[in-house]
Amino acid sequence: MSVDYKWMSQGGLLTDGSGDIAFTSSPTECAIAMVRTRLKSAVDGWKLYQIGAGLDDFPGDTSDAAMEITIKRRVMQAITRNYLPSSVFDITTLRFGGEIQVYVYMNQNLVATASVQVVPTAN
Repeated sequence: MSVDYKWMSQGGLLTDGSGDIAFTSSPTECAIAMVRTRLKSAVDGWKLYQIGAGLDDFPGDTSDAAMEITIKRRVMQAITRNYLPSSVFDITTLRFGGEIQVYVYMNQNLVATASVQVVPTAN
């Protein structure tokens, strides 16, 4: 059985009710935790190798279809890089005003989200 640390949404280790470090309890929970970590990490979050999606590169850019595709590709690369095959998950983006929302699904269940603040395109 595979286990991993549980992480808070903003990074940092999660503790359980007794104050000990919390661990995942199933391989599925472990996979979901890693997807969330990779989605929210910087590209060079761990200096020994690239792991994260690096969505922090995009805030302030113009919101358009090309930007959505670039973000989806970046998330896809982060999750598939030595981890999950692309057939296991699906990535959807949604432009809403000055924000691009990113949703990651596994087995048709939402497992991770992120948002990127962008400059809306003029109509």
